[in-house]
Amino acid sequence: MYWTLNFFKPAIYQIDYQAIRKEDSPQTSRTYTAAYTFGVDIDKGHGYDIHQPDVKKAVEEMAQFVADKLRQYIPNSVYVLFSGGGINVYVHHQVFSRYFEKFQDSEDWDLMLLVLLDAFDYLIEDLKNRFFEIHSEYFGKVKPDQLNNSQRVFKCIFSVHRKYDYAVIPLDPQNIKIDFEAAKLPIKKEVIDSAANWYANYDDGKDFLNFVMKPYLKLAYEKREHCRKITALDIEISKIPISSEMWPPCIRNILSLPFCGEGRTRALALVASFLGQVGVEESEAKKIFYGLAERWRAPTSNIFESYYKKMKCPTCKRMRASDNIGFPNGVSIFHLGVCKPDGRCVKVPSPRYYADKKANKERLKHKGS
Repeated sequence: MYWTLNFFKPAIYQIDYQAIRKEDSPQTSRTYTAAYTFGVDIDKGHGYDIHQPDVKKAVEEMAQFVADKLRQYIPNSVYVLFSGGGINVYVHHQVFSRYFEKFQDSEDWDLMLLVLLDAFDYLIEDLKNRFFEIHSEYFGKVKPDQLNNSQRVFKCIFSVHRKYDYAVIPLDPQNIKIDFEAAKLPIKKEVIDSAANWYANYDDGKDFLNFVMKPYLKLAYEKREHCRKITALDIEISKIPISSEMWPPCIRNILSLPFCGEGRTRALALVASFLGQVGVEESEAKKIFYGLAERWRAPTSNIFESYYKKMKCPTCKRMRASDNIGFPNGVSIFHLGVCKPDGRCVKVPSPRYYADKKANKERLKHKGS
Protein backbone atom coordinates (compact mmCIF):
# COMPACT_ATOMS: atom_id res chain seq x y z
CA MET A 1 0.00 0.00 0.00
CA TYR A 2 1.14 3.51 -0.81
CA TRP A 3 0.31 6.98 0.43
CA THR A 4 0.85 10.28 -1.34
CA LEU A 5 3.27 12.82 0.06
CA ASN A 6 0.59 15.34 -0.92
CA PHE A 7 -2.22 16.12 1.51
CA PHE A 8 -5.18 16.99 -0.69
CA LYS A 9 -8.18 19.26 -0.28
CA PRO A 10 -11.41 17.20 -0.01
CA ALA A 11 -12.69 18.61 -3.31
CA ILE A 12 -10.14 16.54 -5.23
CA TYR A 13 -12.18 13.42 -4.56
CA GLN A 14 -14.95 14.77 -6.78
CA ILE A 15 -12.60 14.71 -9.77
CA ASP A 16 -12.56 11.79 -12.18
CA TYR A 17 -8.87 11.35 -13.00
CA GLN A 18 -9.79 8.91 -15.76
CA ALA A 19 -11.27 11.84 -17.63
CA ILE A 20 -8.14 14.00 -17.29
CA ARG A 21 -5.38 13.90 -19.88
CA LYS A 22 -2.21 12.34 -18.53
CA GLU A 23 -0.20 15.52 -19.11
CA ASP A 24 -2.76 17.58 -17.12
CA SER A 25 -2.92 15.23 -14.15
CA PRO A 26 0.13 16.59 -12.21
CA GLN A 27 -1.10 20.18 -12.38
CA THR A 28 -4.56 19.11 -11.20
CA SER A 29 -2.94 17.44 -8.20
CA ARG A 30 -0.92 20.57 -7.44
CA THR A 31 -4.06 22.71 -7.58
CA TYR A 32 -5.66 20.68 -4.80
CA THR A 33 -2.55 20.12 -2.67
CA ALA A 34 -3.08 21.58 0.81
CA ALA A 35 0.18 20.33 2.38
CA TYR A 36 3.19 18.20 1.50
CA THR A 37 5.48 15.84 3.40
CA PHE A 38 9.13 16.19 2.43
CA GLY A 39 10.34 12.64 1.71
CA VAL A 40 13.80 11.20 1.12
CA ASP A 41 13.81 7.66 -0.30
CA ILE A 42 17.21 6.14 0.49
CA ASP A 43 17.82 2.93 -1.38
CA LYS A 44 20.59 0.47 -2.12
CA GLY A 45 22.68 1.12 -5.22
CA HIS A 46 22.05 -0.61 -8.53
CA GLY A 47 23.14 -4.25 -8.43
CA TYR A 48 23.48 -4.42 -4.64
CA ASP A 49 21.43 -6.27 -2.01
CA ILE A 50 20.17 -4.65 1.19
CA HIS A 51 21.09 -7.86 3.04
CA GLN A 52 24.80 -7.36 2.33
CA PRO A 53 26.28 -6.02 5.62
CA ASP A 54 28.24 -3.21 3.95
CA VAL A 55 25.23 -2.15 1.87
CA LYS A 56 22.92 -2.22 4.91
CA LYS A 57 25.42 -0.08 6.79
CA ALA A 58 25.72 2.36 3.89
CA VAL A 59 21.92 2.84 3.78
CA GLU A 60 21.78 3.27 7.57
CA GLU A 61 24.68 5.72 7.59
CA MET A 62 23.17 7.91 4.86
CA ALA A 63 19.76 7.89 6.54
CA GLN A 64 21.34 8.87 9.85
CA PHE A 65 23.34 11.65 8.19
CA VAL A 66 20.21 13.07 6.52
CA ALA A 67 18.08 12.76 9.66
CA ASP A 68 20.71 14.41 11.85
CA LYS A 69 21.10 17.36 9.49
CA LEU A 70 17.34 17.89 9.36
CA ARG A 71 16.88 17.50 13.11
CA GLN A 72 19.24 20.38 13.85
CA TYR A 73 16.36 22.80 13.21
CA ILE A 74 13.30 20.55 13.55
CA PRO A 75 14.19 17.88 16.17
CA ASN A 76 10.59 16.68 16.62
CA SER A 77 9.56 16.65 12.97
CA VAL A 78 11.75 13.95 11.42
CA TYR A 79 10.36 10.43 10.99
CA VAL A 80 12.03 7.31 9.63
CA LEU A 81 10.72 4.04 8.20
CA PHE A 82 12.40 0.86 7.03
CA SER A 83 10.76 0.41 3.64
CA GLY A 84 11.61 -3.26 3.17
CA GLY A 85 14.38 -2.52 0.70
CA GLY A 86 15.75 0.76 2.03
CA ILE A 87 14.94 3.63 4.38
CA ASN A 88 12.50 6.53 4.06
CA VAL A 89 13.13 9.79 5.92
CA TYR A 90 10.27 12.26 6.28
CA VAL A 91 9.80 15.83 7.45
CA HIS A 92 6.33 16.46 8.89
CA HIS A 93 4.12 18.47 6.52
CA GLN A 94 3.25 21.03 9.20
CA VAL A 95 6.83 22.30 9.10
CA PHE A 96 5.95 23.94 5.77
CA SER A 97 2.58 25.37 6.81
CA ARG A 98 3.89 28.98 6.69
CA TYR A 99 4.92 28.48 3.06
CA PHE A 100 1.49 27.10 2.14
CA GLU A 101 -0.32 29.88 4.00
CA LYS A 102 1.72 32.49 2.11
CA PHE A 103 1.38 31.15 -1.42
CA GLN A 104 -1.49 28.68 -1.65
CA ASP A 105 -4.20 31.16 -2.69
CA SER A 106 -1.94 33.29 -4.87
CA GLU A 107 -1.97 33.44 -8.67
CA ASP A 108 1.52 31.92 -8.68
CA TRP A 109 0.56 28.89 -6.59
CA ASP A 110 1.37 26.32 -9.27
CA LEU A 111 4.82 27.83 -9.77
CA MET A 112 5.50 28.19 -6.04
CA LEU A 113 4.57 24.58 -5.25
CA LEU A 114 6.92 23.44 -8.01
CA VAL A 115 9.58 25.71 -6.50
CA LEU A 116 9.12 24.04 -3.10
CA LEU A 117 9.37 20.55 -4.59
CA ASP A 118 12.49 21.52 -6.58
CA ALA A 119 14.02 23.00 -3.44
CA PHE A 120 13.49 19.70 -1.63
CA ASP A 121 15.41 17.91 -4.38
CA TYR A 122 18.24 20.47 -4.32
CA LEU A 123 18.54 19.93 -0.58
CA ILE A 124 18.71 16.16 -1.10
CA GLU A 125 21.43 16.59 -3.72
CA ASP A 126 23.44 18.81 -1.38
CA LEU A 127 23.11 16.33 1.50
CA LYS A 128 24.09 13.48 -0.84
CA ASN A 129 27.22 15.28 -2.00
CA ARG A 130 28.23 16.18 1.55
CA PHE A 131 27.69 12.59 2.69
CA PHE A 132 29.89 11.14 -0.05
CA GLU A 133 32.61 13.69 0.73
CA ILE A 134 32.81 12.03 4.16
CA HIS A 135 31.98 8.46 3.12
CA SER A 136 33.41 7.95 -0.36
CA GLU A 137 33.61 4.22 0.41
CA TYR A 138 29.82 3.99 0.13
CA PHE A 139 29.56 5.59 -3.33
CA GLY A 140 27.45 3.35 -5.57
CA LYS A 141 26.17 1.25 -2.66
CA VAL A 142 23.51 3.74 -1.59
CA LYS A 143 21.54 6.51 -3.27
CA PRO A 144 18.83 8.99 -2.30
CA ASP A 145 16.11 9.64 -4.86
CA GLN A 146 15.63 13.30 -5.81
CA LEU A 147 12.02 12.75 -6.82
CA ASN A 148 9.74 14.98 -4.78
CA ASN A 149 7.05 15.83 -7.32
CA SER A 150 3.39 16.58 -7.90
CA GLN A 151 2.20 13.02 -7.30
CA ARG A 152 4.93 11.28 -5.28
CA VAL A 153 3.97 8.15 -3.34
CA PHE A 154 5.82 6.21 -0.62
CA LYS A 155 4.92 2.92 1.03
CA CYS A 156 2.48 3.17 3.93
CA ILE A 157 3.63 2.26 7.40
CA PHE A 158 3.11 -1.49 8.00
CA SER A 159 2.42 -2.20 4.34
CA VAL A 160 4.08 -5.36 3.00
CA HIS A 161 7.00 -5.22 0.57
CA ARG A 162 6.17 -6.70 -2.82
CA LYS A 163 9.46 -8.66 -3.01
CA TYR A 164 10.65 -9.29 0.54
CA ASP A 165 8.64 -10.80 3.41
CA TYR A 166 8.98 -7.59 5.40
CA ALA A 167 6.57 -4.91 6.52
CA VAL A 168 7.35 -1.20 6.60
CA ILE A 169 8.20 -0.41 10.22
CA PRO A 170 9.28 2.73 12.14
CA LEU A 171 12.92 3.33 13.05
CA ASP A 172 14.44 5.57 15.71
CA PRO A 173 15.57 8.83 14.03
CA GLN A 174 18.35 9.21 16.60
CA ASN A 175 19.67 5.67 16.17
CA ILE A 176 18.77 4.36 12.72
CA LYS A 177 19.31 0.61 12.50
CA ILE A 178 17.49 -1.80 10.20
CA ASP A 179 16.09 -4.75 12.15
CA PHE A 180 15.16 -7.47 9.67
CA GLU A 181 13.73 -9.69 12.41
CA ALA A 182 11.39 -6.97 13.66
CA ALA A 183 10.15 -6.38 10.11
CA LYS A 184 9.40 -10.03 9.38
CA LEU A 185 5.82 -11.18 8.97
CA PRO A 186 3.72 -11.56 11.00
CA ILE A 187 4.49 -8.25 12.77
CA LYS A 188 4.88 -8.52 16.53
CA LYS A 189 2.62 -6.52 18.83
CA GLU A 190 5.51 -4.56 20.32
CA VAL A 191 6.55 -3.40 16.86
CA ILE A 192 3.01 -2.20 16.15
CA ASP A 193 2.90 -0.48 19.54
CA SER A 194 6.12 1.36 18.73
CA ALA A 195 4.21 3.30 16.07
CA ALA A 196 1.53 4.63 18.42
CA ASN A 197 2.91 8.16 18.19
CA TRP A 198 4.46 7.93 14.76
CA TYR A 199 4.04 11.15 12.75
CA ALA A 200 2.24 12.81 15.66
CA ASN A 201 4.61 15.65 16.63
CA TYR A 202 6.17 18.54 14.76
CA ASP A 203 7.99 21.84 15.21
CA ASP A 204 7.35 25.38 14.06
CA GLY A 205 9.10 25.39 10.67
CA LYS A 206 10.01 29.10 10.61
CA ASP A 207 13.73 28.62 11.27
CA PHE A 208 13.94 25.59 8.98
CA LEU A 209 12.41 27.59 6.13
CA ASN A 210 14.54 30.68 6.82
CA PHE A 211 17.90 29.08 7.52
CA VAL A 212 17.85 25.73 5.70
CA MET A 213 15.38 25.99 2.82
CA LYS A 214 15.85 29.64 1.85
CA PRO A 215 18.88 29.24 -0.49
CA TYR A 216 17.34 26.19 -2.16
CA LEU A 217 14.03 27.99 -2.62
CA LYS A 218 15.85 30.94 -4.16
CA LEU A 219 17.76 28.67 -6.54
CA ALA A 220 14.60 26.77 -7.48
CA TYR A 221 12.65 29.96 -8.13
CA GLU A 222 15.37 31.45 -10.33
CA LYS A 223 15.65 28.26 -12.37
CA ARG A 224 11.87 27.91 -12.78
CA GLU A 225 11.53 31.52 -13.87
CA HIS A 226 14.45 31.18 -16.28
CA CYS A 227 12.96 27.99 -17.71
CA ARG A 228 9.54 29.60 -18.10
CA LYS A 229 10.98 32.58 -19.99
CA ILE A 230 13.12 30.44 -22.28
CA THR A 231 10.32 27.97 -22.96
CA ALA A 232 8.00 30.83 -23.86
CA LEU A 233 10.60 32.09 -26.33
CA ASP A 234 12.01 29.30 -28.43
CA ILE A 235 12.25 25.86 -26.79
CA GLU A 236 9.72 23.70 -28.62
CA ILE A 237 8.29 20.97 -26.40
CA SER A 238 5.94 18.21 -27.46
CA LYS A 239 2.47 18.81 -26.02
CA ILE A 240 1.94 15.08 -25.58
CA PRO A 241 4.80 12.95 -24.17
CA ILE A 242 6.46 10.83 -26.87
CA SER A 243 6.71 7.19 -25.79
CA SER A 244 10.09 5.47 -25.68
CA GLU A 245 9.17 3.23 -28.61
CA MET A 246 9.47 6.31 -30.82
CA TRP A 247 12.89 7.40 -29.56
CA PRO A 248 15.87 7.31 -31.95
CA PRO A 249 18.64 4.67 -31.81
CA CYS A 250 21.22 7.05 -30.28
CA ILE A 251 19.04 7.82 -27.24
CA ARG A 252 18.03 4.19 -26.73
CA ASN A 253 21.67 3.10 -27.07
CA ILE A 254 22.85 5.70 -24.55
CA LEU A 255 20.22 4.54 -22.06
CA SER A 256 21.40 0.94 -22.44
CA LEU A 257 25.10 1.68 -21.90
CA PRO A 258 26.27 -0.21 -18.79
CA PHE A 259 29.02 2.38 -18.19
CA CYS A 260 30.22 5.65 -19.67
CA GLY A 261 33.53 7.31 -18.86
CA GLU A 262 34.77 10.19 -20.98
CA GLY A 263 31.82 12.02 -22.49
CA ARG A 264 29.31 11.02 -19.81
CA THR A 265 28.51 14.64 -18.92
CA ARG A 266 27.63 15.55 -22.50
CA ALA A 267 25.66 12.30 -22.88
CA LEU A 268 23.64 13.09 -19.75
CA ALA A 269 23.06 16.64 -20.99
CA LEU A 270 21.83 15.23 -24.31
CA VAL A 271 19.44 12.87 -22.53
CA ALA A 272 18.06 15.69 -20.34
CA SER A 273 17.52 18.04 -23.29
CA PHE A 274 15.90 15.25 -25.35
CA LEU A 275 13.53 14.21 -22.55
CA GLY A 276 12.50 17.82 -22.12
CA GLN A 277 11.75 18.44 -25.77
CA VAL A 278 9.77 15.21 -26.28
CA GLY A 279 7.55 16.16 -23.34
CA VAL A 280 8.46 13.45 -20.84
CA GLU A 281 6.90 14.47 -17.52
CA GLU A 282 9.48 15.82 -15.09
CA SER A 283 9.22 13.10 -12.44
CA GLU A 284 9.61 10.36 -15.07
CA ALA A 285 12.45 12.28 -16.74
CA LYS A 286 14.27 12.51 -13.42
CA LYS A 287 13.92 8.77 -12.87
CA ILE A 288 15.48 8.09 -16.26
CA PHE A 289 18.22 10.71 -15.90
CA TYR A 290 19.30 9.95 -12.32
CA GLY A 291 18.98 6.20 -12.86
CA LEU A 292 21.40 6.46 -15.77
CA ALA A 293 23.79 8.72 -13.83
CA GLU A 294 23.74 6.31 -10.89
CA ARG A 295 24.59 3.37 -13.14
CA TRP A 296 27.50 5.31 -14.63
CA ARG A 297 28.52 6.74 -11.25
CA ALA A 298 28.53 10.12 -12.94
CA PRO A 299 28.32 13.55 -11.26
CA THR A 300 24.96 15.23 -11.84
CA SER A 301 25.33 18.71 -10.36
CA ASN A 302 22.94 21.09 -12.18
CA ILE A 303 22.93 19.07 -15.43
CA PHE A 304 19.28 18.08 -15.34
CA GLU A 305 18.18 21.50 -14.10
CA SER A 306 20.19 23.25 -16.82
CA TYR A 307 19.09 21.13 -19.79
CA TYR A 308 15.62 19.69 -19.16
CA LYS A 309 13.19 21.94 -21.08
CA LYS A 310 15.85 24.66 -21.14
CA MET A 311 18.12 23.58 -24.00
CA LYS A 312 17.35 22.30 -27.48
CA CYS A 313 18.47 18.81 -28.31
CA PRO A 314 21.66 19.05 -30.47
CA THR A 315 21.47 18.20 -34.15
CA CYS A 316 22.73 14.88 -35.44
CA LYS A 317 25.43 16.74 -37.38
CA ARG A 318 26.77 18.33 -34.22
CA MET A 319 26.63 15.07 -32.26
CA ARG A 320 28.63 13.27 -34.95
CA ALA A 321 31.26 16.00 -35.16
CA SER A 322 34.86 15.34 -34.12
CA ASP A 323 35.41 18.70 -32.38
CA ASN A 324 34.87 19.59 -28.75
CA ILE A 325 33.10 22.90 -29.14
CA GLY A 326 30.31 23.81 -26.75
CA PHE A 327 29.33 23.09 -23.18
CA PRO A 328 29.62 20.75 -21.38
CA ASN A 329 32.94 19.58 -22.80
CA GLY A 330 31.67 19.61 -26.34
CA VAL A 331 28.54 18.15 -27.89
CA SER A 332 29.85 15.24 -29.92
CA ILE A 333 28.99 11.72 -28.77
CA PHE A 334 30.56 10.11 -31.82
CA HIS A 335 33.23 8.26 -29.83
CA LEU A 336 30.58 6.57 -27.65
CA GLY A 337 29.53 4.38 -30.58
CA VAL A 338 25.83 4.95 -29.93
CA CYS A 339 25.04 6.70 -33.22
CA LYS A 340 23.79 3.83 -35.36
CA PRO A 341 21.41 5.41 -37.88
CA ASP A 342 18.38 3.59 -39.24
CA GLY A 343 16.31 4.56 -42.27
CA ARG A 344 14.46 7.31 -40.44
CA CYS A 345 17.61 8.96 -39.07
CA VAL A 346 18.73 10.17 -42.49
CA LYS A 347 15.44 12.05 -42.95
CA VAL A 348 15.56 14.14 -39.75
CA PRO A 349 18.04 16.72 -38.38
CA SER A 350 17.97 15.76 -34.68
CA PRO A 351 16.78 13.14 -32.18
CA ARG A 352 13.88 15.38 -31.23
CA TYR A 353 12.45 15.39 -34.76
CA TYR A 354 13.01 11.62 -35.05
CA ALA A 355 10.76 11.03 -32.03
CA ASP A 356 8.13 13.70 -32.69
CA LYS A 357 6.70 12.99 -36.14
CA LYS A 358 4.15 15.77 -35.81
CA ALA A 359 6.87 18.36 -35.09
CA ASN A 360 8.88 17.03 -38.02
CA LYS A 361 5.91 17.46 -40.35
CA GLU A 362 5.60 21.07 -39.19
CA ARG A 363 9.33 21.55 -39.76
CA LEU A 364 9.08 20.24 -43.31
CA LYS A 365 5.99 22.35 -44.01
CA HIS A 366 7.75 25.55 -42.93
CA LYS A 367 10.91 24.52 -44.74
CA GLY A 368 8.99 24.13 -47.99
CA SER A 369 7.00 27.37 -47.64
